[in-house]
Amino acid sequence: MAKDWEKLAGEKGERVSTNRFQRALKLGSMGAKVGASSLAGRMKSMLSGSSEDEIKEMFKKNAGQMAEVLGELKGASMKVGQMLSADPEMLPEGFAEGLESLQRDAPPMTWNTVKDQIETSLDRPMETVFSWFDPEPVGAASIGQVHRARLDTGEDVAVKVQYPGVADALESDMETLKQMLIWGRPFIERERLDLYFQEIHDVLMTEADYVQEAQQANKFRGYFKDKLDEFYVPKAYEEYTAKQVLVMEFVEGDKLDVAIEKMPKAERDEMLQRWLEVFVWMFHELQVLHSDPHPGNFLIDSSNRMVLLDFGCVKSFEAEFTDGILELLDTLWADDPERALDIYERIGFGGAKFHREEFNPELVTQYHEIVLAPFLRDEPFEFKGWTPAIESKMFMLKHPSFLTLTPPPHALAYFRVLSGIKGLLGRFEARINTFEAAVKTAERRGVLTAF
Repeated sequence: MAKDWEKLAGEKGERVSTNRFQRALKLGSMGAKVGASSLAGRMKSMLSGSSEDEIKEMFKKNAGQMAEVLGELKGASMKVGQMLSADPEMLPEGFAEGLESLQRDAPPMTWNTVKDQIETSLDRPMETVFSWFDPEPVGAASIGQVHRARLDTGEDVAVKVQYPGVADALESDMETLKQMLIWGRPFIERERLDLYFQEIHDVLMTEADYVQEAQQANKFRGYFKDKLDEFYVPKAYEEYTAKQVLVMEFVEGDKLDVAIEKMPKAERDEMLQRWLEVFVWMFHELQVLHSDPHPGNFLIDSSNRMVLLDFGCVKSFEAEFTDGILELLDTLWADDPERALDIYERIGFGGAKFHREEFNPELVTQYHEIVLAPFLRDEPFEFKGWTPAIESKMFMLKHPSFLTLTPPPHALAYFRVLSGIKGLLGRFEARINTFEAAVKTAERRGVLTAF
């Protein structure tokens, strides 16, 4: 056990700034650069014309600048970039690609900051908890970074240490980022951006409480106890966990996207189908949802099991809503758009703006054929090239009544998860049968009438 861990580790990593003025200045400076570059690119395109590759390269360069700054600032800033990059339809090609580095690893905080956070949170010297602690992080993300360690009792663990000041900087970061992204339009629509920022706020406030995350992780271990051949949830050591430090069982494995890259096409589709169906099972059978689907939160271990990580944001739903989503699919299969309108109203779509008489049932069917395309037929669906957000937007411009068919506020996490799932399935050109799983789930839940 090293007693002078500062000498062992050196002063590596980057200091996370918690000064609101400095953070706003850095974000504002980045926003001005990105906005000026976008404006110059648009002017060049109007005056002399730009090729598609040149425009894509401009977006990629701008996004790279954003990723560098957001990765340094962590917290709300980095989470915005992660969430935007998970939804390729949210941004133009090239921009999302440039932000993808935020889905992997961010610059770590300094060793002294890590040590101070642990000892302050646990109110004891590190030597009284760990017999060994690796000063080099195995990963760094938006809220905290993870280190390997060994408890005095001998268990190998992963220790997640929260960046100081994340919650304090949340509000100012989000306001600055929102204004920057609005200024850098036209690639983000205002209404959707507002929804994303509210969701990010809620996600960050939940994720910042590691005690709650440990409790959720152990609850999920119970959910998956009968599925250990395919899935695994590491144990959380609640006795060594505090609000800003989380200690969990260490599990070796490749991140989901890294593992999939190594697989032949058929194995890729099989793994992606398994990943998709675990979300279906959580949402429709348990009425709970792991709400952060980016691939870094899922490992594939040496036994080919899928390991679920990061339970900082778990959403619960009423069965009326989760079954209602299945009922909408049933109306698609039964060609019953009138009943679909009943269901939309019942589960809260549109809120007070929903007026049933404004909707033509034939147009409801057309709308469903756009947004529910993977569930139309009992055959593998090609996810590459499926762009429901773009197609539905064009549809709504022609039929404005559908603009009021917005999801209820409590469903935003569900639709964000769907967006992240679609993004990964499209990225790996998945070709899987989602129809079959949906029909079986609707049958188990007792809402299937079409077959």
